[in-house]
Amino acid sequence: MKPSRRYDLAWIAWMTGLLPIVAAHLAYGVAIAEQQTPACFPYWEGCVSISRAARHGSANFVFKALMLPYTGLLMLYWMLCWLWLNQLGTALRARRNAMLALGLVGALFLILYATFLGVKGETYEWLRRYGTTVYFSFTVLAQMLLTSLVTGDPRVPPPARHAKQGLCLAMLVLGVASIPMQHLAADRDAVVNAIEWTYALLMMAFFPFTALAWRATGAAVQVTVAIPSGGDAESGAGPAGPARNGDRQATISP
Repeated sequence: MKPSRRYDLAWIAWMTGLLPIVAAHLAYGVAIAEQQTPACFPYWEGCVSISRAARHGSANFVFKALMLPYTGLLMLYWMLCWLWLNQLGTALRARRNAMLALGLVGALFLILYATFLGVKGETYEWLRRYGTTVYFSFTVLAQMLLTSLVTGDPRVPPPARHAKQGLCLAMLVLGVASIPMQHLAADRDAVVNAIEWTYALLMMAFFPFTALAWRATGAAVQVTVAIPSGGDAESGAGPAGPARNGDRQATISP
């Protein structure tokens, strides 16, 4: 007897998108309460960067407590995307592998950034800058590859495909537009900060649409537990020889 149970994957994609938003805004709220940073609407006024909002005091601990475990969730998300595309039979294996590699490397550099955020010293500042740059750029590239892989698949609902395409286009346009904007604006720091908050929000908005795609295609992890059908379950001995109590097999299926 091998009872099995299916676990919906949609919540993983939802949490991948929502947790960083909660972490950044919660840390910013704590920083304001402790008078570490000024209060404003950062998406427009840009009075503070995400890093500065979470750099000092209790805000730093809040941010790290949420973002460091999040990196494991982000890695899991990209591995599940890779398995899901394999199960769908999506062609372009090299592109799937590139998506996975970019996503995992981006998550590793997020660990670097979050670990040294708030630590003083030129070396640590250099590590933080490289961490956040690689995290943002590699994650967006992985998102664009994922979008290209599902664009022509009719099994993925049009709202999910179109939303992913729109978000990738918006990030691309914002990234290109930010080059002249930050050099022509009177307050360069405010412009850069506002772009950073907006860009991060667009990145995070991408993940829940994967949840929509996973649910529409029936993606789930199926866990099968093998239970011995004869003999002494306690001793593990039966007519056919030793029984393997608690054998488990997990698969992902569309």
